[in-house]
Amino acid sequence: MMIRRNAKILVLGAALALALPAVSSAQMSRVEGMAIQGDFIKDWSGMFTYTSQVANVGNLVNAELGVSAGLTGSSSPLDRSVGAVIGNLWEGRLGTWAIHLRQFTPQLGQGNLTSQPSPGSIGFDPNFNPSESFDLIWGKKFGTTSLGLRMNRSFGSLEGFLDNFFGNGPISTIESGTPDDWPFFDPNFNRNVFGLGGGIGFEMNPTSNVEASVLYQRRTFVVRDTVAGTPETYEEDGPTTYQVAARAMWQWQPNIMVVPVFKWYSFDLSTKASAGSSGLTEKNTLKGWQLGAAGNWTLGSNDLFVLGATFAQNKLEEANSTFETTETYAPQVFAALETHVNSWLTVRFGANKGAWRSFEERDPTGATYKRKESDFNMNLGAGVKVGNLQLDAILNDNFPNNLPYFISGSPTSDMFAKVTATYPW
Repeated sequence: MMIRRNAKILVLGAALALALPAVSSAQMSRVEGMAIQGDFIKDWSGMFTYTSQVANVGNLVNAELGVSAGLTGSSSPLDRSVGAVIGNLWEGRLGTWAIHLRQFTPQLGQGNLTSQPSPGSIGFDPNFNPSESFDLIWGKKFGTTSLGLRMNRSFGSLEGFLDNFFGNGPISTIESGTPDDWPFFDPNFNRNVFGLGGGIGFEMNPTSNVEASVLYQRRTFVVRDTVAGTPETYEEDGPTTYQVAARAMWQWQPNIMVVPVFKWYSFDLSTKASAGSSGLTEKNTLKGWQLGAAGNWTLGSNDLFVLGATFAQNKLEEANSTFETTETYAPQVFAALETHVNSWLTVRFGANKGAWRSFEERDPTGATYKRKESDFNMNLGAGVKVGNLQLDAILNDNFPNNLPYFISGSPTSDMFAKVTATYPW
């Protein structure tokens, strides 16, 4: 009886607190609550990597309700967005269209800024751009084949006079996606973005299908001082960023689906600076790959258990390869459970751990620093269905122990992580 009473209190607390957003570190909220990559499960948010999936999503409206202001020091929630997938325009003859309006440019191949293309402490997109213009995805199904195309753009520029970016006078032009206080940010990590992508999916047979995609982005920035006595320029020396991804979904047994995944990504972060006839070029790159597989078990009527492993490596080369950082998982193991407590409440949790992880840094002198450790990450999540509206969120790690303050008297800070709202129709 005591366990049942506590469960009811937890359900009540979840229902009351789901309006509160907070910080998360993986993909959109349902996937984040299981601490796994969205590549390894079937979820509509996968369309941002595997663009052909948009043709099979159906109709929905979704919103990212933001990262909690209390956790970011901001005066309002951050990383918010609203989007829609519409597949029934002109009875579907013109395909499926998805449009998203965002506060920030998302990570490469992801649906928001806080997710990562690959596992690891450096497996993230280094670009931060608060000036996304649009993200448009189109898809169409042709028999057993699905095609998807994507175009997105983020752009910001400023012409006028700013204080001493170069240290010797005002600036005439900055063209990048940096925030309002432009001179205090390195525009190399705040580049403007123009992206194109394409993906294709095949239903190989009644029990398996394959998806593959390529995302390409041209990322540029320029800071130009033509006001000073000697014209100076600081700009990118390599705008190319891309990701190649492929996965399959094989229904091995009636209750087990196997999902192998391969990904490769590359960010060119090279820069060049010139003053008069002299100049300096730095070659900087971040590259990585990933190869893994997961089993998706259907439990009961509609619950999900995921167990898998992925081998991955991220390599950062800086200043013409004089600095090098390599992070390797051999492999990272992950597991998660999603269970439907009743018709309107879903609870989920998951974790990932580097079974063999190494982190190696090399400096210009040739000295090497190595660290081997088994990092552990775990998330807790909950979902509430109200009519046709599904709200998914990440719980604060202390929430299951403390419950809401009005019950336990122990502060939990923001009780939930970033909340995603989805309305299918």
